[in-house]
Amino acid sequence: MKKLITIALSLLLLPFLAQGQPILNTLTPDQKAYELSLIWPEMAYNFDNMDHCAEVDADSLYRAFVPVVRATEDDYAYSKAIMRYLASFQNSHTYVVDAPWLVAPFAQPYIRTEYSDGKLFLTNFASKYADRMRVGDEVVRINGVDAVTYMRENMLPCVPATNNDHRLQIAMSFMGLWTLFPYGTMFDLTLKGDTLYQLSLPAEKLVDEPSNDWYVNDYERNKENICYIDHTSGTGYLRLTDCFETGKQFFLQHKDSLAECQHIILDLTHNVGGQSFNTDDVVGFLAKVDSFSSETILSKMNIAYMKAQGSYRCWENADPDDIVCQMKNGTYFYTIPSTRYPNPYYPDNFKGKVMVIQGNNTASAAEWLVSRLHQDKSIVFYGEKTSGATGNPYQLNLPSGMIVRFNTWRTFGPDGTETSYGFAPDIPMDFSDCYKATTAEELFRRLVAKIGAE
Repeated sequence: MKKLITIALSLLLLPFLAQGQPILNTLTPDQKAYELSLIWPEMAYNFDNMDHCAEVDADSLYRAFVPVVRATEDDYAYSKAIMRYLASFQNSHTYVVDAPWLVAPFAQPYIRTEYSDGKLFLTNFASKYADRMRVGDEVVRINGVDAVTYMRENMLPCVPATNNDHRLQIAMSFMGLWTLFPYGTMFDLTLKGDTLYQLSLPAEKLVDEPSNDWYVNDYERNKENICYIDHTSGTGYLRLTDCFETGKQFFLQHKDSLAECQHIILDLTHNVGGQSFNTDDVVGFLAKVDSFSSETILSKMNIAYMKAQGSYRCWENADPDDIVCQMKNGTYFYTIPSTRYPNPYYPDNFKGKVMVIQGNNTASAAEWLVSRLHQDKSIVFYGEKTSGATGNPYQLNLPSGMIVRFNTWRTFGPDGTETSYGFAPDIPMDFSDCYKATTAEELFRRLVAKIGAE
């Protein structure tokens, strides 16, 4: 507990990312502390994944962050403090969604980076910088600080992620609300290609600006849905990047063409979710068995009557396994059983081989899709462990206009295995180089070569 308090209080001594004069200073210290006091009890009652961050004592963390948020110099720094607070719970469904001040005049530097072998490398930048830097050059220093150290200290503490590898990858990418700076903030970069060279870039990419001016327009950045059929091999490639109505309709539009294939590759690598019911047709078509509409869910139950019973029964007999004591302590979970249903596509569902590609950005409803397809043991899963955001987030709208979410479910597959923290693939594989393709055919060829689908 003392360690947690020391760590959180040390944030007072760390510079938040705002540079220059304080801006948008509309919230008082009391208002900031009040909003934190709204988040804390809601999470204490309803956040369901404390088992995944057992080292965090929620009450101690809250008390430690009260002076942190009160001391923030402006609304911008306050939002970063709340990001740090929520990131402490290590859950991909627990984060700041938005705040009304995180728009212009805030922006990101127009670059993207990735972490590899302990170093930071350029992966993309605005087209206008093409004569000043190169993809693959190493970022050695940022504002005079070792680049990896800079990202670890300024970005990593704000990143909400269930899995550590995913958190590190996001933190090193210059993506996310935590990478917003006052517009025009300058970044002095030391880069290394054939030689060391210096470059200064402003924060200029607005958060709502379409990302259409990247130097490299590959499928790492391009999130479009794809259906590509290779008639020679009889292999169909379906890339779904969302589980919304758009993804559903895209699948239905191409279902008949896919039905003529001998093999199907379903790519969910960059699918961050949506609503699970939009994946019903995908499951019914690809799976050769019955499935379920939802996994088994555990969620906290908070009933005033039971908490009142526990308040004196736990005083008399403080058995932590007693249900009313669990109710009093806010640790009692109730079960929502899995709902199974017959495959509506049978006998007209797909009969060929199905391969699924997943990644650490495969999240939320896309993970439910993975779980539902797992019922068919003939389907092979390739790639990385998924995000670990399978639950349903609770959304809290704060008086300032800031919106936060936190997870409210623990999920379990039909065999009883907990799925809350991501699905491991059958065959681990790194497909990152494949998504550097710039055409659908090239992407398909790279993926097929990687998994040997042909």
